[in-house]
Amino acid sequence: MTKLPTYLDRYPAKMVSRLASRLVSEYADNAPSILDPFCGSGAILAEAASRGIAVHGIDLNPYGILLSKIKIEGFNSVEAKALWLEIERNMARSNQTLPMNWERKNYWFTSATLHKFEKLRSVLYDLRVWKSQAGRAILLAFALSIRRCSRADQRSPKPYISKTARRKRAGRHFDPMVEIGLLLDKLCSLYGRKTGRKANLHCDNITDLRTSIARHSHIITSPPYINAQDYFRNFKLELYMLEGLLNFSVADIKKKFIGTDRGNVLVGIPDEVLERNKKLFPKLALMRQASPRSAAVVDRYFWDMSKAIQNITDILNPGGTFVLVCGDNLVAGQRIPTWRILNSMTEQSGLTLHDQFGDKIECRLIPPQRKGHKGLIKQEVVSVFVKPK
Repeated sequence: MTKLPTYLDRYPAKMVSRLASRLVSEYADNAPSILDPFCGSGAILAEAASRGIAVHGIDLNPYGILLSKIKIEGFNSVEAKALWLEIERNMARSNQTLPMNWERKNYWFTSATLHKFEKLRSVLYDLRVWKSQAGRAILLAFALSIRRCSRADQRSPKPYISKTARRKRAGRHFDPMVEIGLLLDKLCSLYGRKTGRKANLHCDNITDLRTSIARHSHIITSPPYINAQDYFRNFKLELYMLEGLLNFSVADIKKKFIGTDRGNVLVGIPDEVLERNKKLFPKLALMRQASPRSAAVVDRYFWDMSKAIQNITDILNPGGTFVLVCGDNLVAGQRIPTWRILNSMTEQSGLTLHDQFGDKIECRLIPPQRKGHKGLIKQEVVSVFVKPK
C-alpha cells in the first residue's frame, strides 16, 4: 500500500501503517467488512481495502473523510488535471468570491492570498467539485494548500504563528494556485488511478449517530485521546475554508470532537455519570479540586466514550470482533490509565476480552514545546474483544 509523505498525509495521531497491517491481518483477514468508527485519515480502512475487504468508516472531521476517500478509491489523474485546467481558466475570467465565514481569517492569511482563496472557493462551488473523484482530488489538494499558504508555523501540528514564522513568512504572498497545482501533481503520482474500491464513509459522530449504520462482524478503531489532540484546533484553517464546499457546519462540529476542552464540557452529563467516572478513576476527585477545568474535560471524555462504546457494541454482530487501540494520558499532572478505563467500559457493555498486547511508540514527531503541551503517549495497548453469540 502506497504511503503518503507527511505533508500530504498531515493528520495528527494517525495510526502507523505497520500496526494497521498487523491488526487487519491477525484479527480481520477473512472479514466480509470492517467498520472504523473513528476512521480519521483512514489507515485501518486503506489497509483492509487493499486486501479486498469492504470498508465502512465514521468520523466527525470532514477533512479526514476526504483524505480517507482519496486513499481508498483513488481517482483518474487525466480527469483531475483536465478539471484543474478548467478551474484555472474560470479563475482568470471570474471576479466572484465565496467569502470564508470567519472573523479571524485576516490574522492567518495575507489579503492577496485570502482574496485568491475566496475567489477559488467560488469557482470550486460553481463546479460542484465534491461530486466526482477527480473533483475531490482537487478539493484535497486545495485543503492541503491552506496551511502551506498561511502565516502559520509549518512545523507544528496545531496552527500558530511563532516568532520563527513571523520572521520567515511575514509579508510574503503565497499563491494557492501554484501550490495546488504542485500538490495535485504529487497526488496524481500516488493516487491517480481508480482502484475500483468503494469507501463507505459517513461524516458523523459515533456518540450520537444521525446515520443508520448496518451491523458489522469486525470493528477496529483507535479513538481520540483526552485533550491530547484538539482535532478542531488542528484543522481550523482547513475547516473554515472547506465550509460551504463540503456538507458540514463549523458551528455544528467545533465543540463535538471527543477529548476537546472547548465550550461548557459538563453540559448534559448526568450526576450519576460523574459519580461513575470517579469510581473508574479515583484521582478524579482530587483533580476536580486542584484543576476543575481539566477534570471537567476528563468527565466529558468518559461520558462521550461510554456512549461511543455502547453504540459500537450495538452495531457489532453476535460473535463479532472489536479491536480497540488506546494508551494512557497525562492531564493536569495526573497520569490517566485511559486504556484500562475504556476496557472496563467495553466489558461492562457486554463484550469479552479475548486478546491483548502492547505496542510501544518509538518514533513520533514531537511538536515544538509551548504552553499547553500535554505530554506524549509512550505506548498503545491493543485490546481485542468478542461479542458473545
